[in-house]
Amino acid sequence: MAQVFYASPDDTFTSPNGAIKHRPNGPINYLGPYTKVRNCPIEGTDLRLTCYATGYADTAFSIPACTRHKGKHIKGYFTSGEGGTVFQVVDSHKHLVAATSA
Repeated sequence: MAQVFYASPDDTFTSPNGAIKHRPNGPINYLGPYTKVRNCPIEGTDLRLTCYATGYADTAFSIPACTRHKGKHIKGYFTSGEGGTVFQVVDSHKHLVAATSA
């Protein structure tokens, strides 16, 4: 897992759910505040991890992303939930966070 997009340490936005989103900074900003999200809630668990965008939006509702938990690379995407941005784990990686489910 590697950070793909620059995440400005100064240009941040905090969601109501506590997720701290970093914008890429600059004149062209296709990702919005999703290059890096700290304290991001992982859907279906009690976890809050730092997640990174891995590509541009597939649809208007999701941005491909990844994170790492207990040394394992976890694929997913950013989406909006109640209270702000959340990280949805793709089905093929849900077993990597199942032990920490809420």
